[in-house]
Amino acid sequence: MKLWQAAATAAIIMLGAGQPAVAELKNITIGTNPSGSTFYLIGSGFAKVFQEKLGIRSTAQPFAGSSVYLPSISVGDITLGLASTVDSGLAYEGRADFSQPVTSLRSLARVWNIPYAFITKADSGIVTADDLRGKRVMGDMPTSQALTLINQAIVKSGGLELDDVDFMSSGGLMDGITAVVEGRADAAPVATTMPVLLESQASVPAGLRIIANGSQAVDGYFVNEITGVAASNATPDENRPYIIGETPIVSYDTMLIADETMSEEDAYAITKALYDNWTDLQADIGPLRGIAQDELALANPSVGWIPVGGRIVSQGTLSLPLHNIEHSIFADPKVAGDPSV
Repeated sequence: MKLWQAAATAAIIMLGAGQPAVAELKNITIGTNPSGSTFYLIGSGFAKVFQEKLGIRSTAQPFAGSSVYLPSISVGDITLGLASTVDSGLAYEGRADFSQPVTSLRSLARVWNIPYAFITKADSGIVTADDLRGKRVMGDMPTSQALTLINQAIVKSGGLELDDVDFMSSGGLMDGITAVVEGRADAAPVATTMPVLLESQASVPAGLRIIANGSQAVDGYFVNEITGVAASNATPDENRPYIIGETPIVSYDTMLIADETMSEEDAYAITKALYDNWTDLQADIGPLRGIAQDELALANPSVGWIPVGGRIVSQGTLSLPLHNIEHSIFADPKVAGDPSV
């Protein structure tokens, strides 16, 4: 077991067995993507838990996107927000949709992991990103600069430049899937767990397949290309026949984000409420089932953890180098500092 995993696991157990959580907050507003989105579903579930378990009036508030609500967290208009590690990293750095850096953002918990790749028709001859040269790729997504950047990185992992492909505009993941099925595009990005892929698989005579990362995607490639994205693997699954063999892909996480001004008491209360009720939340909200209770910590989130000193539990010797935040609510300093763990 890696050091940070051991530390996080031990500390999360401490969270469950620790002192009662007493919050100072009077209201909790959670910023999410529009009503009907997965973020809104998750945010609504969290609000229900906070209201019932903490006795704090809590609501999920939909916005057009994270470029609106992440800055709202930093100025105190809302309390929390759900954001991918990509979007939160872009916000922190003041890139893409974010006109200026939002450096006060801090992480509270990891809640959802999203495996991500391009998909194509199984008989297209496209197996890895190296095979995309000259192909039509639905990769330019005006509604999400974060996903556009990921798509560009996947293309480049094949040793290609964007000019080497027809990098087409897409209205979103569903638009891209439809374009591939209808033959208007050769490849399009997907979250590999999307239920619609099974329906699409059945509608294509030869079926679909996930495209593997390219030959340039060596260790550290995606980390260097875009903050918040990690190399991953799609494993063959009889319920996902479009995954043909062990396939290198990427993934990114969704974090619950707060502002650095949040008190230790509030950070503790909110996180402990999630930890204590995680199993029930997973039963009600499918996307949460991919993150185990002892995986709510992430070793290197795009924005650092809220410093909480020793009252909750702290990251100790584990450093989060991007933003030099050395503390997390998930890792016990005594455990993290023990080289025998």
